[in-house]
Amino acid sequence: MELDLNQLRAFMEAVRAESYTLAARKLHVSQSAVSHAIRKLETSADKRLVAWRGRRFSLTEDGRALYETCERVFFELDDAQKRLTSKGSKTAHRAVLGATVEFGTTVLIRKMTPFLRAHPEIHVDFLFSHDLIPPLLHDEVDLAVDCRLHRHPSMERIDLFREKYAVIVAPAFARKHKIRKPRDLADLPVLSLDADAEWWGNLLRALPAAERPAFRRVVAVNHIRGIINAAIDGLGVGFVPKYTVLGELGGKNLVELFGDLPLLEDTFRVYQKRSRAASEVNRLLTAHLLAIDTSEFGDAMGSVS
Repeated sequence: MELDLNQLRAFMEAVRAESYTLAARKLHVSQSAVSHAIRKLETSADKRLVAWRGRRFSLTEDGRALYETCERVFFELDDAQKRLTSKGSKTAHRAVLGATVEFGTTVLIRKMTPFLRAHPEIHVDFLFSHDLIPPLLHDEVDLAVDCRLHRHPSMERIDLFREKYAVIVAPAFARKHKIRKPRDLADLPVLSLDADAEWWGNLLRALPAAERPAFRRVVAVNHIRGIINAAIDGLGVGFVPKYTVLGELGGKNLVELFGDLPLLEDTFRVYQKRSRAASEVNRLLTAHLLAIDTSEFGDAMGSVS
């Protein structure tokens, strides 16, 4: 059996996109060309690689094994091409590092300065988004730092540090509404990243069912910094990662409610595809991320025990 690189590329892109049509667009060929390439690959291998259920397909065991091999091989080929085309240039490697918006813009971008100075041969671009896994799986991002737990068979994850949350409010707002316990929030405007207040889950799940407020006035604000500024201006009660408001709490622009309540915490993790974990750039970036010092944030961020 001789493996055809064009057929393998068509197969890999179809699996990544979960669509023959989208794969065809990326490869600038027709959908029938992608379908034909995969059929020829199955014929050459004498193996079923794809199983269809209606218009949706999944991989057979042989298909999954071949896909994982394709990812490793084409990553090495693409990396070799980058090195060859950058010969003579000071930049020998490129990478895209993803992170959640607030963490990326306020913490990660600053913490990457020592790495970039130590490795002038590596060019790093940044993607800050609340939806990092699709670009990671489609190779638009090399590594992603996220505080949500994701499970995918082609990804590995490494714990970095924990993240603590805080319920915040302007001092005058707290005095006016006499907020003493979480149930007092039921009829007050609460600021949330989503209209259903799922963002407040780490508070609600920390409470016994009988003490959970049923929010009746949810104000959706799709950015952490927006929630903070809205809380400062007295528009409602916010729920944010504590590291984002240490300055405002210290300056008395905001106060923390329910400080003795043990809210649920999240864990920042670095995610990467297994096929890329052994690459030099990914190894260097991962080592740097693991060494980030979070002591300046006190108990708002810390090591994972």
